[in-house]
Amino acid sequence: MFKAHYAALCRFAHPFVRSTDAAEDIVQDVFAALWATRHSVAIGTSLRAYLYAAVRNRALNNRRHQTVAAEWALDEANDDVRALHPAPPQPDHALARAELDSQLDAALQALPERCRLVMRLRWQEELSYAEIAEAMGISVKGVEKQLARGLQALRERLA
Repeated sequence: MFKAHYAALCRFAHPFVRSTDAAEDIVQDVFAALWATRHSVAIGTSLRAYLYAAVRNRALNNRRHQTVAAEWALDEANDDVRALHPAPPQPDHALARAELDSQLDAALQALPERCRLVMRLRWQEELSYAEIAEAMGISVKGVEKQLARGLQALRERLA
């Protein structure tokens, strides 16, 4: 069966995929799939018609896949698309960031409790000065003073 239909099926697949190698791969895949499912496949038409339909379908799927892959490669070459998908961080950058985070946590823990609370509410909880003042029962000017003291202390510790 393979020897009887292989060459004709390759010639049939070639115009779809425009490559002799791809056409041969498709025909071999069809025969391999037919062999793998030989016990359960039900061919409703002639074997020849089944093989030609299977080759046509695989060739069209292959062509569709090649089109999608080419469009994807073109999109990936576009600077705008690359900006949407930044490269993953390098291990040395991640390590440096972890070390900096550790130093920052230690510096924050060394601050007085009230100053540390104001810093946390401002930078982690992203509250406004007025919201912090209301939550802590102090004036907005007091919040500004605590933030200034905290930032100065962090600069000294992290320098």
